[in-house]
Amino acid sequence: MLRSVSNSVWLRLLTAWLFLFIGTAGLRAQDEPKKPEPANPETPGEALDDPMPTMFPHLETDHLWLSGQSNFIFQTHPPFHAAYSGINSLNPNYEKATSRVLTLYTGFQLNDSTEFLVDIEEAGGAALSTGLGLAGNTDLDIVRNPLLSKAPYLGRGMIHKVFALSKDKVANERNFLSLFRELPRRRLEFRFGKFSMVDFFDQNSAGSDTHFQFTNWTVDNNGAYDYAADTRGYTVGLTADYQDRKASALTWSKT
Repeated sequence: MLRSVSNSVWLRLLTAWLFLFIGTAGLRAQDEPKKPEPANPETPGEALDDPMPTMFPHLETDHLWLSGQSNFIFQTHPPFHAAYSGINSLNPNYEKATSRVLTLYTGFQLNDSTEFLVDIEEAGGAALSTGLGLAGNTDLDIVRNPLLSKAPYLGRGMIHKVFALSKDKVANERNFLSLFRELPRRRLEFRFGKFSMVDFFDQNSAGSDTHFQFTNWTVDNNGAYDYAADTRGYTVGLTADYQDRKASALTWSKT
């Protein structure tokens, strides 16, 4: 009963969010994006970064974000000799398996200091030996609980609030975790809701997410620590991030 009530609540919240998102997209005209100051002052005419390659063009309006990502991992192994095997061992016979994670990223920027971010995910497929038999599993996308629902679920859902502590601004690269094109150089940021701890801590451009490069369980997040998370890898909490003029930062979180 508890599970069905929880799913019903999330479904209502998701429906309300989609109506708000679609309605706002239809009513708000696409504003001309304000050009942020270049990251390198010596080359003011140079673009900040090359655009990220995408399957479909992204929305150009500053106030909305809609994108998606698919992650498919295929793995196999030939038969091998095993002196002994149990129900939790890696199957010594030939195996192949494909896992998938589909993510829909959405966001709505209310004003220059407030935004709402909601991500919906669907995970499925299979893993070699159902994810058992290896201390460092080779596919981080698989979930070791076969009883989990295959239905889409709420991955992230948070409110992001920025308090300006200075008048000068710096350019910010828009992404699914922040829609702002500019941010105060000195600021205090709060995020409250559902997110992954590694969205904001110990970020690694290659190993903190299987959407990047490495997929082994022991490589993710350097394999050096664990953090608060549900089976899907998310938790509910609050983060506070202070940025000063010298580009130094202090980040704190409570889950």
